[in-house]
Amino acid sequence: MLGHALLGLQKGIMIVCSIVVAVGISIAAVLRYVFRTDLYGSEEIIVIFAYWLYFAGGAFGAYERSHITADVVSVYVKNPRLKAALACFSSLCTFGLSTLFAWWGWHMFAWGLEKGGATPVWRIPLVIPQSAIFFGLVLMSVYFAGNVLEDGKVLAAAWRKDPEHLRGAGE
Repeated sequence: MLGHALLGLQKGIMIVCSIVVAVGISIAAVLRYVFRTDLYGSEEIIVIFAYWLYFAGGAFGAYERSHITADVVSVYVKNPRLKAALACFSSLCTFGLSTLFAWWGWHMFAWGLEKGGATPVWRIPLVIPQSAIFFGLVLMSVYFAGNVLEDGKVLAAAWRKDPEHLRGAGE
């Protein structure tokens, strides 16, 4: 139940942020190139929505397992056990790195809370875009942890020679 609500929230954030970024950039371009004027400080607002779009989208890609991978080895490996082991190892590395990045994101977020900081024009607290980084990386780590568990089950099934669980190996 909570997972569905969280995914719905992520989708809502991605939709709203996509619209705001596209409309904001379009308005700024029309004002700049057609009317020869500038919407001073618009970049400060657009970049906040871009950060949330980017990191909510990254987390959603992690959930769907549609994030970019360089998994060339699994194309050439035919042994289901080795394929499952490589997929599990890859998921474990991805989880480890995303957890490290989330930890760094926490430190940046905490530093932003402690030090303050704001954008030059609108004085928007910098912790707002920094929070997108932290929360996005935490969600990615949670989803990657789920991938490790799924791939671990596939690996265990491969060693038991249980063909029912081998369908997702290396995907």
